[in-house]
Amino acid sequence: MADDSEDDRLLMRIIFRNHPKLVLAGEVFTGEQVQAYLSGSGIYSNRQKYPFPDLLLLDLKMPGISGFGVLDWLQAQSFPGLKVVVLSDHLLEEQRALSTKSGAHFYRNKPSSGAEGLKILHDLEELVAGSDGFAVASEE
Repeated sequence: MADDSEDDRLLMRIIFRNHPKLVLAGEVFTGEQVQAYLSGSGIYSNRQKYPFPDLLLLDLKMPGISGFGVLDWLQAQSFPGLKVVVLSDHLLEEQRALSTKSGAHFYRNKPSSGAEGLKILHDLEELVAGSDGFAVASEE
């Protein structure tokens, strides 16, 4: 999970806590940290401590390299099987379209409650499982 908001990360940790199928592998709060984590460089070189994720939950507005910068960087990388989910504070059509064009598999508003978070977790399960019925990007 990559998000500079401690409150947003806390809510997602709470939502994930009692969910058996999805586990948070790690948390970072800048685009530079996302790149280092995924590349396994620096402090993230120990893959037992920092396992490579199947799924990246990505905030667009982070200090340093933004979420869009991370999406651009990912286009030049080879991380087969990595799914990218943009969780944003705002459902803006331009951001959704640019996120999807830049390689995001899914775009949703950040959850503001546990119920919204559980719906997102259900959608993430389908995405990770490769469900044929899963939408590439969602505006719900």
